[in-house]
Amino acid sequence: IIRLSSIGDIVLTTPLVRALRKKYPKSRIDFIIKNEYAELLSTNPHLDNVISFEHNAGFAELRALKKIIKKEKYDLLIDLHKNFRSVYLRTYSDSGLVLKYKKDYVKRSLLVWMGINRFKTVEPIYARYFRAVEPLGVKPDQEGSELPLTKNIILKIQTELTKSGFKSNQPLVILCPGAGYATKKWHTKGFAETGDYFSKTHKAMIGILGSSEDYVDCESVQNQMRERSVNFAGMFTILESAAILNQSSIVITNDTGLMHIAQTQKTPVAGIFGSTTREMGYFPFPESSFVIEQDLGCRPCTHNGRNSCPKKHFRCMMDNDSGDVIEAAEQLLKAGRHNENKNYGKNLVSSL
Repeated sequence: IIRLSSIGDIVLTTPLVRALRKKYPKSRIDFIIKNEYAELLSTNPHLDNVISFEHNAGFAELRALKKIIKKEKYDLLIDLHKNFRSVYLRTYSDSGLVLKYKKDYVKRSLLVWMGINRFKTVEPIYARYFRAVEPLGVKPDQEGSELPLTKNIILKIQTELTKSGFKSNQPLVILCPGAGYATKKWHTKGFAETGDYFSKTHKAMIGILGSSEDYVDCESVQNQMRERSVNFAGMFTILESAAILNQSSIVITNDTGLMHIAQTQKTPVAGIFGSTTREMGYFPFPESSFVIEQDLGCRPCTHNGRNSCPKKHFRCMMDNDSGDVIEAAEQLLKAGRHNENKNYGKNLVSSL
């Protein structure tokens, strides 16, 4: 299987990986991925090998990877990325059967650039990946995406939370204010107001989570909050971040990789969406999630994200009120995992 990036896209391949293992239990399944994302699949029980490469090393490394593929002579090669690198790797690969992910280029372009919606149904990305394997009769189950954690990682994060002042009888609310593009970011003031509400009303511990690239946004949220919070930005690996989300009562997040990771841990998600819409396929699984969005004629203005609003008003995010986010998060908190010292054995693999 080839899917080189990014976090959300890779997480959403896991239902297909699981289905392939079920269909071919005695097969060897390898996954090719960029080195920076390899940790996402390092605990996946359905894979035999995760083959990673450094994409910044130049064409020579890509050529060396192709030689490995040709040498293995795979019976089946599935391209779930369909970009320049994946096309190069699959072409003349000496594989028995090559299957490709079919992207909705035309429908997506019509919707983004002309406002013409030709999507008869809204199909999530994980389901679209299954189009590639239709000839094999491989079907998705209803178990969602997965990212197993080791007991050691869970114990490490529990210790870190305790050091940060977290008590087992209080909710843990995680805020994720970062995103890869500016038009996917809700204003930090809204995150701060939401965090203050749950801290005051529910005596929750508020954690602010993101990568090192998200530190400025996370710090901005913390600085605007009146109540206590902990800024975890840049502190943890991908799997450790997943463990934080595993221990959370609820996650309030932009459309980002952490949203999809939270769903692998079956943690309720309040997702805030701006420039992209559900037709793009990245909305969270409906189980234990709410989406906060605005019904505007200029949405979607992109299939992925932009650095600025083309209309200059950015209403798709600015009109999302903290009261709406709080209301959605309240419903999820009442319905779901209100931190009663959660089942720490859930979604674990053996200690490494």
